[in-house]
Amino acid sequence: MNRKPRILLIPNLAWWIIGEMGKQIIARFGHQYDLYFFPEEILARRPDMLRAMLPSLDAIHCLNESALDVLKGFDAAALPPIATWIHHVTSWSANHQAAVDRSAALITCTRGWKDYLDIHTSGRVPVTVVPHGVDAQAFQRRKIKPQRFGIPQGKFVIGFIGSKASDHDGGRKGTDVFFDVAIQAGKRIPHLHVLFGGPGWEKELALLHAEGVSASATGYIRKADLPALYSALDVYLMTSRVEGGPCTVFEAMACETVVVATKVGAVPELIVDGVNGFSTEVDDRESLLAAVLRTEQSAQMKKEIGRRARADVLQRSWPVALNPLEAVYDALVAQRTDTSPTTPAPAWMNSPQVLLRASCAADALTTVLPDIRSGSTTLRKGAAQLHEMLHGQSLLDIARGANMIWGRRSYTR
Repeated sequence: MNRKPRILLIPNLAWWIIGEMGKQIIARFGHQYDLYFFPEEILARRPDMLRAMLPSLDAIHCLNESALDVLKGFDAAALPPIATWIHHVTSWSANHQAAVDRSAALITCTRGWKDYLDIHTSGRVPVTVVPHGVDAQAFQRRKIKPQRFGIPQGKFVIGFIGSKASDHDGGRKGTDVFFDVAIQAGKRIPHLHVLFGGPGWEKELALLHAEGVSASATGYIRKADLPALYSALDVYLMTSRVEGGPCTVFEAMACETVVVATKVGAVPELIVDGVNGFSTEVDDRESLLAAVLRTEQSAQMKKEIGRRARADVLQRSWPVALNPLEAVYDALVAQRTDTSPTTPAPAWMNSPQVLLRASCAADALTTVLPDIRSGSTTLRKGAAQLHEMLHGQSLLDIARGANMIWGRRSYTR
């Protein structure tokens, strides 16, 4: 092959966790492969673009199992080899089964999830562990004013980062446990404050206030503000029942915030109790509460755990975490080489970075504008979200993104 292999990355969204993973893959491997980044919604709107790309692609990486939906209308025999990243499973779904049936390789993020997938695949599809990572440069402890994020002076702060909607997947985030622990902690720690980083928590704030617990929520939170938000917390309390990582645990640890978490996802592999954080069994409210109380009682222990947490999580910086992906890509490309057609790539595929910026702009527009039109978000909030999602994009990038949505072909000009 006298060119770089061409691989299509399909995230669900460009601007949140899965999209960030895709961008980190491009940063890590862009010198070895031509990596094309198109979110699900864009390809669903533009099947003609996907159809034009397919003959010249060497592999497809679905960054989660839902991405396979955009490939349903295509003849499986005409598709290049597919790798699908399954981050977690709340319950085995048709999408998960499709990933097994249609993929040449599966990727997951922990040894525990690999064991789970090996059972479901009966060894028919190779499963590779590629851990979730953290941007250790971006996520560092920050000095902040105590009143930032609505935190009153002199409070011991426990928090959770995510929208209320993140718990709609069968209650997998365990927010019911979070509230039970927070209420009990409030009875033992008079100066407790509970902070939610994300939208949709108005009802829960009212319930906490009714219990006499000081609490606030940020609403929509910019990614640039996340390191400061983690730094505002004394404890990041993660009470999930099912997780892949989660990345929020890694980010909190990188910001030297004490993590108290249930033993899901990567937590059993990463957290050593009392050394770099605390972990408990799922739904163990008493142990979660005990860890919060223990952290509140010793400022020195809190500081030492935070420093150790950052030192340990640096081993999961994205460039290191993604290393196992290289072997997966090379194996997919090798499968394609023997049957790869000689059809030249469309001219617009010559600029993967231009397409990346255009597709990110397109994804921002298709995510926010329908919400503004339907009234599900206000013009002011929508404009703020668009401003965040389009950060770093030029007017030309935005114009290319708009052209990409509405079917024009000038998205790299």
